[in-house]
Amino acid sequence: WGSVGIGKTYIIDILYDTVPVPKLRMHFHEFMQFIHHQLIQHQGHENPLKQIAKTIADEHLVIFLDEFLVADITDAMILAQLLRSLFYYGACLITTSNTAPNRLYLNGIQREQFLPAITLLQTYTTVIHQQSIKDYRKRYLLRTGAYFTPLNSSTEQQLQDAFTHMTHQQAISTDNINILGRSISIIKASQRIIWFDFNVICNTPRSQNDYLELSQQYDTFFVSNIPIITAEEHHFIIPLIKLVDVLYDSKKRLIVSAATTPIQIYPEGKLHSDFERTASRLIEMGSKKYLDALHQQSAGLS
Repeated sequence: WGSVGIGKTYIIDILYDTVPVPKLRMHFHEFMQFIHHQLIQHQGHENPLKQIAKTIADEHLVIFLDEFLVADITDAMILAQLLRSLFYYGACLITTSNTAPNRLYLNGIQREQFLPAITLLQTYTTVIHQQSIKDYRKRYLLRTGAYFTPLNSSTEQQLQDAFTHMTHQQAISTDNINILGRSISIIKASQRIIWFDFNVICNTPRSQNDYLELSQQYDTFFVSNIPIITAEEHHFIIPLIKLVDVLYDSKKRLIVSAATTPIQIYPEGKLHSDFERTASRLIEMGSKKYLDALHQQSAGLS
């Protein structure tokens, strides 16, 4: 665990590629989505979490989870039993976080029920504090027209120009889309490019599953009108954190307009340390290095 942009994900990616054993690598949010889906499939079974954990441990000796962030009470309430069962059946857990184990889900609702999960992490894993004064993402920051600020007619036109350029001669729709049985309004979309207003995609109750499903259907995301979010509005920052995490982990392109610079979107509040990672990723996702990597990936280059 350690501050943003210091190479935690890079390290576990190298380890994942090196370890010659049955293994699983997922983003923490994606993993929890999988667990909740399995719980639905196991309704009516005795000790369903124990059965799910046994299946995972039987198939994967090592589990890599990136960005261990507990912000959802439904996750917090099941993590202790899930971790206990995974360790019982012999799974090895390697995970990253911006937060020390003893500060996970800090000030969360019914946190006392989450505390056994912290004890399990401290007992069954070696906790390493990775320290660096550098945020390596910022070293590659080159403005490439992926982050537009402040919010005014000029930046709105720049966003429109970017969308027009990227969807050149493609069919454009403004119809609502259907994601997991729910209708979501959009500004416009082509076959693989979609544009949302912040109030629709982040300021409306939105399931993590929505973001994961969207990431499977689209390659490029436009999000306009991201405001400054106050400490009292922290419930609005969680969807933005999750959206950026999903798009970053699935290697998607994100183009936004915002009221201010990434770090100033949420300048203070109880989730500020978690949002620092999001701000850092917003910077990286607008960097030449990140965008060049996406270009090479889409072209099938190594």
